[in-house]
Amino acid sequence: MEKYEVVIIGGGVGGLTLALSLARHNVKVLVIEKDKNPGKIYKGELLQPKSLLHFKELGIIDEIIKTSHELPVIHTYEMKEAKDGTVSESMYIPLQYNKLHTEFPAARMIPHERLKNIILREAEKHDSFHYWNPAAFQRFTDADEKKSLFHRALVTSRGEEVEIEADFYIGAEGRASIIRKALNQNQVTTQYNHHFLTVTFPRPADYTEAKMYASHKSFIGLFPLPDNEVRCVMLIKPGDYNRMKKEGLHTFTEPFSRFEPALKDYVTQIESWKEIQLMIPVRHNIHEYVKGNAAIIGDAAHTVHPMAGEGMNLAVQDGAILGDLLGWMYDTGKLDTANLKMFEKVRKKRADRLSLLSHFSALGYAWPFRWYQGGRKFALKRLERHPILHYKHMLNISGVGWWAYTPMDVIRFLGPPFLYLKPVFDRRSKRAIFKDKDDYPWRA
Repeated sequence: MEKYEVVIIGGGVGGLTLALSLARHNVKVLVIEKDKNPGKIYKGELLQPKSLLHFKELGIIDEIIKTSHELPVIHTYEMKEAKDGTVSESMYIPLQYNKLHTEFPAARMIPHERLKNIILREAEKHDSFHYWNPAAFQRFTDADEKKSLFHRALVTSRGEEVEIEADFYIGAEGRASIIRKALNQNQVTTQYNHHFLTVTFPRPADYTEAKMYASHKSFIGLFPLPDNEVRCVMLIKPGDYNRMKKEGLHTFTEPFSRFEPALKDYVTQIESWKEIQLMIPVRHNIHEYVKGNAAIIGDAAHTVHPMAGEGMNLAVQDGAILGDLLGWMYDTGKLDTANLKMFEKVRKKRADRLSLLSHFSALGYAWPFRWYQGGRKFALKRLERHPILHYKHMLNISGVGWWAYTPMDVIRFLGPPFLYLKPVFDRRSKRAIFKDKDDYPWRA
């Protein structure tokens, strides 16, 4: 029998963030990760400002800054696409992180495995951190399921079955979460009428800004990574993937050459369909993140559409907040399982908001009609032209704060742009940033 204070099932970015936070509090933590090598499924690479703030608290921000690519603005272009495939710019809208009142007013792109290794290496500096990989959580062997109190569990590690005991169990193992099932939490899934293709390919050294291009029937995104690479995404209809593979690789590379000629000689360096990953977006939300002495974080608790780039960030922020709470519980000796509910109180509302934002963003690109693009352009332009609406939108995306929407926003959206008072904006926009008392109410 091996004893730990906290056991985390899943060693992804969210689970490791949680483990690092606990290790810094000298909590004896075990991470169980079944995959020895990186999987083929695409995982997030865009870090939002709120995640960067958490990484600063965890002591790894300098290495992340050094090995990532900064994106202070994401440039979005609405394009006219003719029948012969030629495209021309119709409207430009910037998403401006650099307007935010926060220490890190920019998103950052970093290869997923690089970020994961940075967190893991820092956690391994602590004696209280334990990492089993490859290892698989099998089942609970001692549990009161009615009260959701779990005491002992069986784990397979290096071909042997090992029984473990812990005060708390955290599910960070993704959509197919064993812990979520043990908590009897059913997920309601939203499916979408589109898929994505994604791949990384080389870029020119001077191609440094993130760009998204959309026409009435096409959508591509280009997000520069460090080391002169760029991550691209392309929206396709279900069924297009198999058709495109049959017709040839040019069906994927040609749209990028049309929308972004500067990358024509680079995207064609993709040699095989094996390099390109298919993403099928889904969305689900869970009613409760916590029961008894168990909790779920990341995709186990909430899966969001990838349009707003939030999935990985929600997992990071879940891990950081829950880690601080559990660390506080051990520091103060307040190990009552009821205290775990404070994690859900902080995180669920925020995750639900971002899930809804990502859902609406997906709907904005759901149908390939010119009139539909016209409606999207109208909405985007109205959001961008009014400083308060734009700031509220960027607060949502970045995760650094929340400024509640009011009936006045309808007037701002539909009315003239001069309905704006700068002193009011300056005062309210600063108050909208999350403070320590919002992130960590137990510290008070």
